Amino acid sequence: MAAADDRPICFASFPLNSKPSCNMRASGHIVDLGRYPLHALDTHGADLITHVRRELDADGACVLPGFVTPLDIAVMVREAISLAPLAFPGPTEATPYFFNYDLAVADPVGQDHPLRRTTRRNLKQVAADLIPGSHRLSHLFHSDLMTDFLSRVLGQPVYRNADPYQSLNISIMEAGGCQQWHFDAGDMVTTLLLQEPEGGGVFEYFPGLRSSDNENFDQVRRVLDGDHSGVKRITLRAGALNLFRGHYSLHRVTEVRGSRPRLQAILGYTVKPNLKGSLKSSIVHYGPRVAEKEGMSATAL
Repeated sequence: MAAADDRPICFASFPLNSKPSCNMRASGHIVDLGRYPLHALDTHGADLITHVRRELDADGACVLPGFVTPLDIAVMVREAISLAPLAFPGPTEATPYFFNYDLAVADPVGQDHPLRRTTRRNLKQVAADLIPGSHRLSHLFHSDLMTDFLSRVLGQPVYRNADPYQSLNISIMEAGGCQQWHFDAGDMVTTLLLQEPEGGGVFEYFPGLRSSDNENFDQVRRVLDGDHSGVKRITLRAGALNLFRGHYSLHRVTEVRGSRPRLQAILGYTVKPNLKGSLKSSIVHYGPRVAEKEGMSATAL
């Protein structure tokens, strides 16, 4: 089996001459604005935009360590743990294309094709409708500082996902937990690690494996078969924001070890206004209560 690339990805502190922390929590902002001046993108925050764009172009991902202050992360962890009993486990295995439910139907293939190959998935998720607006994670997600920041990075307007279930999630991986190799529905994925596990739980990805005109199934098959020569690895730390081109980059989270669960928030931002996801996807990932809430049978879709 070829090994993954273990070189660290985008873990240098930014900016190098960062000012003392001024996270402005009193104004509802929990980002370390001294280190990441989202409130001053036209002045000393401009270098931050350049830095993120450069890392995304070079590696397909950019990690901003300490993006949220330790005090606020501690609050987020307590709030996330309080919601853990509401988390739904979802499927125990899935293909890399689990967001594209009808892809294999439209293009019939054999069971050994990447469209049909499954790998193990072991995690629980708390859906957006179960995360109170008073929680600090909700405050971060709804901050205009975040959409302004991402808009500058992408060079186009960025909006919050409008889906009542998929817009903001908390992922919980206990011992043995993992996420299968997959592609995301959106190009820019934004995650925040709330709590790192004692071991494992490494984010692995193959940047730019596919494109809009080439699915590159042969390379996907090689990764699924264990050839990780093009795979990069990121060991995230609590408080780190990870910006990632997930639609074109195959990725997974390796198995978690130890008693401390891996807690991660997925913040749904998009370049499409009023975007809502598939109701079928919400039922699969957040449970039959979604179908009941929507007034339909879970088998109706």
